[in-house]
Amino acid sequence: GNKDNIRAGCKKCGYPGHLTFECRNFLRVDPQRDIVLDVSSTSSEDSEEEELQRLQAMREKKS
Repeated sequence: GNKDNIRAGCKKCGYPGHLTFECRNFLRVDPQRDIVLDVSSTSSEDSEEEELQRLQAMREKKS
């Protein structure tokens, strides 16, 4: 059920530890994640979806 999906990770970014609807807050309050977003992006607010896709692609390459 839903608990299994939550344990598997956020549907937006693929990382565990937060619910999908909390994803933006999770990215905002995680300092290391903020650094990754800032370095990989030239615009901040408008391209959050692209940044999430980049993070997911990076994660898939590592695993």
